[in-house]
Amino acid sequence: MRCHKGLSCDRTRVMNEHSRPRARGPYDFADPWSPWAAKDPFLLALAETPAYRRLKHVRFLGGIDYLVRAPNGARGNIRHTRYTHGLGVARLALLYADLRHLSHQERRHYGAAALLHDIGHAPLSHSLEPVFHERFGIDHHVMTRRIIRGEIRFGKEVQDILRGARIDLDRLDALISGKDTLPGDDFFDGPINFDTIEGILRSRTYGSFKAAPTPEDVVRAATFRRSIEDMRIVDSFWRYKGEVYRNLINSSTGILADLLCQSLMRRNISKFSERDFLLTELGLFKRIPELRSILTSRRFSREAPKRVKMPDCYVSREFIINADADFFKRDDLHRYGQKRVKKLFSDQGMEATEEPDLFGDRRKNE
Repeated sequence: MRCHKGLSCDRTRVMNEHSRPRARGPYDFADPWSPWAAKDPFLLALAETPAYRRLKHVRFLGGIDYLVRAPNGARGNIRHTRYTHGLGVARLALLYADLRHLSHQERRHYGAAALLHDIGHAPLSHSLEPVFHERFGIDHHVMTRRIIRGEIRFGKEVQDILRGARIDLDRLDALISGKDTLPGDDFFDGPINFDTIEGILRSRTYGSFKAAPTPEDVVRAATFRRSIEDMRIVDSFWRYKGEVYRNLINSSTGILADLLCQSLMRRNISKFSERDFLLTELGLFKRIPELRSILTSRRFSREAPKRVKMPDCYVSREFIINADADFFKRDDLHRYGQKRVKKLFSDQGMEATEEPDLFGDRRKNE
């Protein structure tokens, strides 16, 4: 194999097709990047841009991050952010590039697409995005595209680095949107994708859940699909996704956190413009101090409903495995399904019994 100019053959050498790249240390959700940091100065440069570093100040799950007891709830504990999540997704894409023996330039495209896929997220992530979209017609997909194409000043450095590395911006956009993947693999847009693998298993660290495979375990199993054990690993990931949605994202507290964020944002929308989509959460809270006060209050479950017009129902997701669809033939669209289900708040109540491990007594150490 030819070595890329400026890189040693040792660094670019791939494993033979019957072996797997060795793990570069345990997967650390707080710092998933370190084992890969020396791999490519191009990706390091992207991660150091102001546009990407802003994500250090955007919590991973939005409003709910300010409510979870651990790890984000207690002072001194790790804060999961879109910054560390993006680094983790890039690590998985680079692992996949090694497993598939992709060329140096292909590896760069995959790594950049994974790293930058969330660079356009608003403060409080999905909690506030619906309000920005209804008022200004933008979401994180639109803003990500503007940044990587240098259409706004904030993205100029990102675009300069991409062009300096001869990255095809159309191809990069297609990878991020899931429109361009290798035949048989759909790790940017399929049910089993880099973003969801990292995000779901990261979300499981918020609560006292049973041990799970690492994100890298899932990527390896989904890539090779050689054994029943590979199938067990990927199927277990899909079940964990249902667990996370049921107990965290679509929990009554999670739904209420989103409703509060959106309600107070709508009341204060005159203070914002389209460019404020790229604020940090500190900047957001300076304009809506009431929002931070309630999200960090010990009395959230009593205070939040006073400021929200509670709907009768909400939409939840249920995740299903169809055992008739062949895992080994990569029939993921049929094997890994989900459905949206309307549920009444009265059926769950605002003090659901499944939530204490995540939200109960969450400020006792502060």
